[in-house]
Amino acid sequence: MATEVPMFQHNIKQANQLMRSAIPLMVKLDIPPTPYNYGIWYEYASNRNPKFNQVVDRALRRFGGLPAFVSQELFNEFLVTEDIQYAHHQGPILKDLTTKLESGTTNISSDLETFNNTLRTTKAALANAKEASQVEQIAQLLEKGAFKASQAIDSFSSALHSAQEELATLRSELLDAKKNTELDPMTLLANEKGFERSLFSMMPYAEDDLTLLLIDIDNLGQINQEYGNKAGTSLIRYIAKLLVSLLPDNGFIARLNGGRFAMLLSETELSVASQLAESIRNEVSIQKIRYKNTKVLLRQVTVSIGVATLFGDESPNELVQRSQHYLMYAKRSGKNQIAHHE
Repeated sequence: MATEVPMFQHNIKQANQLMRSAIPLMVKLDIPPTPYNYGIWYEYASNRNPKFNQVVDRALRRFGGLPAFVSQELFNEFLVTEDIQYAHHQGPILKDLTTKLESGTTNISSDLETFNNTLRTTKAALANAKEASQVEQIAQLLEKGAFKASQAIDSFSSALHSAQEELATLRSELLDAKKNTELDPMTLLANEKGFERSLFSMMPYAEDDLTLLLIDIDNLGQINQEYGNKAGTSLIRYIAKLLVSLLPDNGFIARLNGGRFAMLLSETELSVASQLAESIRNEVSIQKIRYKNTKVLLRQVTVSIGVATLFGDESPNELVQRSQHYLMYAKRSGKNQIAHHE
């Protein structure tokens, strides 16, 4: 299925002029020449979507540039509709469905036109009918035509109903596909891409009250060696469920990789977030976790947590880096610790 992005809505002369404006902007800001970025800066140079330009300007202030995931998000949100993003997976199904409906409309149009002809014929015949037998024949003809028209309508209604059900299924699959690109299959939490999307969407509206907790299972490699990788996988799932149960209403959680999780807390100052981090650390440390396959009780499981709250115009990368710094400090301090800015 083809689509048009705004670039193709200009004539060649206009497009060349806009590209001559867009490319210097990309060079000035050291923007990589990717297809996403060409589309974004072409649209930006056209200056015809103020909201789009405002979002780009805000992202530049926050990020100091446009990271790849931001470019892709902007491209998908403003330049290509959501349905188009996934339509190539469903194109053959939609094509078949369209063909069936096209055939159905052609058939019912033909049948209804036949019935209209019958109505015109019977109307003219009734005007000239003199005897009861003639009227009876006309009535039979009309009844037969009405029956065939009714059958055609019922058949088309059934086809429409089936099409509606099939389209609803496709729509559901499209939404699932979109979610699955940001879903960690092991824990069913958001994955790193989902975390980046959430962080990017929260940053423009945050002040000094957006806090990030990076939570990492201590000694996961040793646990895998001692009890097996399956035990390590089960442990990650267990900790994921525990963290979800401890997540505040204003929180978002994702699994980044291995045994590392990211918890974003909106409208949460450092002191409150630190108390939550300490509660999480303690709650994990007191768990008695038994590996269900072997019934073996694992040795004490702990986590280390780095806590960072947004500073001023800090970029998302800077916030993540500071949280990582505190996480590493907690690890070096003996693990089963939390660390944050004093």
